Amino acid sequence: MVIPVYTYQVTSCSVTKGCGVHVYTYSINTKPIIMQSRFYISILLIVSIACHRAAMPSATPVVNAEIQNDRKQTILAGHCTISILQAKNYKEWYDKSYNAYQTDTNTIEQLKPLLTGKTIEIFMGSWCGDSKREVPRMYKILQQAGMDTNQVRLIFVDNSLKAYKQSPQHEEQGKNIHHVPTMIVYDGNKEKGRIIESPVVSLEKDLLAILTTQTYTPNYKAVAWWLAHAKHKTHKLKNEQLQVMVTTLQPLCKDFGEFNAYGYMLLAKKNYKEALNVFRLNTLLYPAYAGAYDSLGEVYYTIGDIAEARKNYEKVLSMQPDNANAKKMLEKMK
Repeated sequence: MVIPVYTYQVTSCSVTKGCGVHVYTYSINTKPIIMQSRFYISILLIVSIACHRAAMPSATPVVNAEIQNDRKQTILAGHCTISILQAKNYKEWYDKSYNAYQTDTNTIEQLKPLLTGKTIEIFMGSWCGDSKREVPRMYKILQQAGMDTNQVRLIFVDNSLKAYKQSPQHEEQGKNIHHVPTMIVYDGNKEKGRIIESPVVSLEKDLLAILTTQTYTPNYKAVAWWLAHAKHKTHKLKNEQLQVMVTTLQPLCKDFGEFNAYGYMLLAKKNYKEALNVFRLNTLLYPAYAGAYDSLGEVYYTIGDIAEARKNYEKVLSMQPDNANAKKMLEKMK
């Protein structure tokens, strides 16, 4: 069986917004790899978004598409079928992780009746090591548990700076996808829980905890705290306000990358004010980490505050005199 894989470039986009529905019309230049010809198609993507904060499963069409990111890497993007991972460039890592994983058969027996009627949405990156490890394992578990994997929606996101953790179809919208893989379990239109990046105990036991409504907290507790407790996130917070949060957040933070990844997700969505708060917060959480100031310099540069951008890149060089990016950015701002 030959699997069609499409490369495409979005050439135009129009958006109609309403309370419950966003309608995206893309004009896409599509080149099927196996056909070696060019043609233009238009896809009408209708994404239903409820007027409340709870995540709902999306309903976008399968595209099985490849794109080139800003690093000239060829990656999968958008809603794809699991069969795409048997295509060239993906089959080797998928099969290796799938075959090597030893499943917890006792827990899988408990999962079997609980998965009936459930939907799982998996956001992943074909460029991401965690996704390459965990997603094949999850599929093996679900298949052994007898779940119809047509009820699993596989969404591939970009790692380009301008589309960070986004799909061309924007299934991630409103779902706070900041680390991948993120595996969201739904009962109907209600989210029951999610596994973020890697399991807390094991995929089987984490899934069982979610399905039996046990107390379950996924990875990245600090971002979850920020989302739940930080007030006025889109207003510039004072340093004193951020510093008060540090005491609470330090024991929750997994590492520097927790808020850094979340900040870049905000930056890609042009949520500049919240991104600025998050990157400033990360310099207070990790004051000895040059990368925190590098990221803060980037958001200041993006919003046009050159003086603050320069100050942060100079801070990077004071900590890492050979930092190539800081040198490049300071030269760029002369």
